[in-house]
Amino acid sequence: MFEWKGICAEAAVFDLDGTLIDSMEIWREIDEEFFAKRGMRVPENYQENIAHLGFRDVAAFTVGNYLPAEREEDVIAEWNAMCLAKYTAKGSGKYFKPGATEFVRALYARGVKMCVATASSPELFVPALKSGGLCDLFEGFFTVDDVKRNKSHPDIFLLAAERLGVPPQGCVAFEDSLTALLAAKRAGMRTIAVYDPSSEKNIGRLREEADAFVFGFQELNEGLQ
Repeated sequence: MFEWKGICAEAAVFDLDGTLIDSMEIWREIDEEFFAKRGMRVPENYQENIAHLGFRDVAAFTVGNYLPAEREEDVIAEWNAMCLAKYTAKGSGKYFKPGATEFVRALYARGVKMCVATASSPELFVPALKSGGLCDLFEGFFTVDDVKRNKSHPDIFLLAAERLGVPPQGCVAFEDSLTALLAAKRAGMRTIAVYDPSSEKNIGRLREEADAFVFGFQELNEGLQ
């Protein structure tokens, strides 16, 4: 059982990029390289606009708004190649946020059921989870492709609860994105917002909407001791 500041849960649903993994710098580099190849700068508010979307939705958004002459399939293939080079690099476990791996292990030791619900794809996040020694601690990995809708909808959270065998009300979702956090709330889950620089503009709303807000996993680890 997870118990922290009045939040009790049998199961934990973790976002990956921006929550467990400090991926902001990785994606900033990828975005800069990707648009630079086309003689462009990264569009204003680009990261914020795509944070809750899956690869295919991001490709559709990017092509539709900035690259009408390109094909979504080609854009996805290019991103996959760039991401794989970074996420599968030796020592990719270094991308985990401070205290994240310790927190996941602490919940596992307490018998809390855990899964990952992400807009990323397995070929990217599995190598990072293995490098961080966490892959075997999760009971499931769910992506937006499994539910055919992005994380602005509660579908992925409802699927996670169903597969974990715990009602949504017995789950706590860890998210850095306001859009995804609101979707988790609509699914009926308790929510903990984890600060990430990419969500700086929404920090006020995150504090208001989440059951709890933390700047880092160190706060959660201290609360478990």
